[in-house]
Amino acid sequence: MLLSDQLLQRSQAIRQVYHGLEVKHHGKEWSLEEDLLALSNDIGNLNRLVMTKQGRYYDETPYTLEQKLAENIWWLLEISQRLDVDIQAEMETFLSQKESQLKIEI
Repeated sequence: MLLSDQLLQRSQAIRQVYHGLEVKHHGKEWSLEEDLLALSNDIGNLNRLVMTKQGRYYDETPYTLEQKLAENIWWLLEISQRLDVDIQAEMETFLSQKESQLKIEI
C-alpha cells in the first residue's frame, strides 16, 4: 500500500480542525481555490529551501526542507480528497503505466 489509511485519516482530521479555525476566523471554510493558493505558497517556500540547500539562496523561512516536503504532500492529499480522487488508486495506475512505458520490471 502506497499510503496507509491511517495516514489519510490523520490528514483528514487535521484538515477538519483547520476548517473549524477558518469558520471561526473568516466565517466559512476555505474554498478549493484557497487550498490551492496555500499549496502554491508552500511550494514557493519549498523552492527557497531547496535553493538554500544548494547554496543558491539564503534561508528566510521558519521551516525545514523536510517539514515543507511533508506539508506539500499533505496539501495534495487534502486536495485529492476534496476532488473525490482516490489518490492511492491513481498513484498505482500512474506507477504501473510508467513502469510499462519504461519497461521496468519489479
